[in-house]
Amino acid sequence: MKPSIINKISIIKCRLMVALIAGLLGGLRAAAAGNGLSGINEATSMVTSYFDPGV
Repeated sequence: MKPSIINKISIIKCRLMVALIAGLLGGLRAAAAGNGLSGINEATSMVTSYFDPGV
């Protein structure tokens, strides 16, 4: 029994939706990682300047 054209289209739409969601989540995760690194660098700079003897 062959799958109908409608079933094939539904499978393609489902795969496309999964790929789009995975791409979106990957992009959000990368953006969040970038923001986290800048925050860590800023905090390190603040702590370093606090303890810097100013020689």
